[in-house]
Amino acid sequence: MRSGFRPGICLATVVLPALLACSDSTSPSEGFTVSGTIQNNTQTPIPENARLVVVWVVSYGSPDYSYVFGEGTIDPAGGSFEISMSDPPPAAALNNGLLGVGVLFVTVNAGLSTGDDIEDYPEADFIGAAGEYGIIYVRGNPSDAVQVREWAEDFESGYGVGVGMEVPGDFDKFVPTRRSGVVLTIDDIDNISFVNWT
Repeated sequence: MRSGFRPGICLATVVLPALLACSDSTSPSEGFTVSGTIQNNTQTPIPENARLVVVWVVSYGSPDYSYVFGEGTIDPAGGSFEISMSDPPPAAALNNGLLGVGVLFVTVNAGLSTGDDIEDYPEADFIGAAGEYGIIYVRGNPSDAVQVREWAEDFESGYGVGVGMEVPGDFDKFVPTRRSGVVLTIDDIDNISFVNWT
């Protein structure tokens, strides 16, 4: 995709202090639910066939790729969404087997499935994303995951949610935020800002 999803083209995000009031993390065995509101920037209703998926970004090594794992529900009438993760991401979805960064995408492609790389699909198949947020997964001790990114130590083992924060002169980073305050934007992918953490 030509969007900010591709590492190196992302736009930085601004952290809202209110979102940093608390952090929710949990182990995979307990399950983990992420929810929030939908911001539809288009003049059209969300298509009935729209699906919410988690796209894990893997940039440790070469080449970079993405890995689809996880699917949620969208409530266009209520302007909300929800996704639950009960199992840990596969090793192929993690950076160095230790750190996962999953981005919520809305797709109208019925064939997109677990393990797919969204770079293999047309950009038009994706009609939205929660670009300023990431579902963060830390396998094992967070102090081990710092070899991938130093900010991993700010998260607990298991699942968490991060919001992007700009780091002057360096890549952006994720900081813990509420798992119930994520904003999912419906718009052309080129119009959505993504966290440039790679």
